[in-house]
Amino acid sequence: MSVALVGAERRPPPIAPAVPWVPAVVGIAALLARPWFLPAGVEVGWRVAFFVALGVAGVAWPVARTGRAGLSTSLAVLGLGAAGFALGRAAVDVPLRPDGLALAIGLNALAAVAEEAFFRRHLYGLLERFGPGLAVVATAAAFALVHVTVWGWWVLPLDLAAGLVLSWQRAATGRWSVPAATHVLANTLALL
Repeated sequence: MSVALVGAERRPPPIAPAVPWVPAVVGIAALLARPWFLPAGVEVGWRVAFFVALGVAGVAWPVARTGRAGLSTSLAVLGLGAAGFALGRAAVDVPLRPDGLALAIGLNALAAVAEEAFFRRHLYGLLERFGPGLAVVATAAAFALVHVTVWGWWVLPLDLAAGLVLSWQRAATGRWSVPAATHVLANTLALL
């Protein structure tokens, strides 16, 4: 055994710096294009496959781990985000309930977790080295923009605000699971 290896930590071979950005670019492109390859009437299985693939892409790549907040802080941040979305839902009436409400809630929960794995775990993790402020703003902006192709430009301010809350939760807790739980709640409230 060489002297240089004694006491040295075994590390995996480094990944080329551009490689983690590939799923980020492909994921954003796929989210922007989803109205064209997942139009209304497409079989539910294809929608499930799309969001499972997005979620896998979001958790598959290693990202730097930063400090994590304790459970009480994480729960407080979750509560603040949930309260904000609940107040927003109370202010907006949804006149029509979708047929197959249980299926809609399930699909929206899957979409929420997949989007949070992608935006708040993967993309935020890539951008965090440039500072948490940039990571919060950039992931919120990307989140808002990918929803424009689905809902139209009128939704941009709403989704930008939602993205800022969700990204703030990621910054405040160091966890992507907190914004994922809030996003599931927000999507569920939007259907009720």
